[in-house]
Amino acid sequence: MNLRELFPEAVINDQASMGPGWLTIAVEHQFFHFSPDHLSPRELALLELGQPISERMQDAEDSWYQYLLQKKGQVPLKMETVQLIYVEHAHRLSSDLLELFHELLPNLVKVLQVSSTRTVLVLNQEQGLETVELLQDLLPTVESDFGLKLTIFFGNVWAKLQNDDLRQIFDSENQVFSDFVRYKGDEQIISFAQMILWAFSRNLDMGVIPLRIQQLMDDTKDITDIIGTMWQSQGNLVQTAQKLFMHRNSLQYKLDKFQSLSGLNLKNLDDLAFCHLLTLNS
Repeated sequence: MNLRELFPEAVINDQASMGPGWLTIAVEHQFFHFSPDHLSPRELALLELGQPISERMQDAEDSWYQYLLQKKGQVPLKMETVQLIYVEHAHRLSSDLLELFHELLPNLVKVLQVSSTRTVLVLNQEQGLETVELLQDLLPTVESDFGLKLTIFFGNVWAKLQNDDLRQIFDSENQVFSDFVRYKGDEQIISFAQMILWAFSRNLDMGVIPLRIQQLMDDTKDITDIIGTMWQSQGNLVQTAQKLFMHRNSLQYKLDKFQSLSGLNLKNLDDLAFCHLLTLNS
């Protein structure tokens, strides 16, 4: 028998918390919520022993947990540029490994335990630290030293976020990553563009991501023409500049500007492919 059969009164959804007093367990990217009123002391003790409740995983007063998971309050720290990194793991991460993340990533603002199998790293990316290569190179050593397997999804580097933007981006990126883990899950390092192209090819819901990137493209002069021409030129900047009758330095300036706004480097073919698909579907 499974949990659903054993506890038919449990509430099952994709919310990480039902509020104070509820016991919550993450199971296969869903959350099972139990009211203490419907549990015997023995059942309560067994469930707590099997997997920690969300209130223990994350202090209920934690401002980041409230903002991203409970949808309460304002963003705890306003940053010009921010990136979320999603780490999937079979067992809860040790304090030593969390400390190592802080040592490796000097721009790490918050380590947020979304569930017992997923941790999110909140990074202040105003200095533009390259995270993919850093963690990719160290992943085999980390897994060997700590005896675990990690799957890491690098969310996009987002700039000039307003109001609830980061909350919406978290919901969108986190859901796409959950879909990837559920349906594919055979890769350990996944970049933002790789993940989005995978979701795009399967017509999966990507939340606010396509709309936000499309808006940035619409607001950036000449970028749509540049994307189309670069795609036709297979990313060759010299040919792109010639076809657009544009100086190479001007082209580079526009590419750099778009990257600073969108987090996407159009010289990377995955990033270029994603933007090209957006232009075709706009």
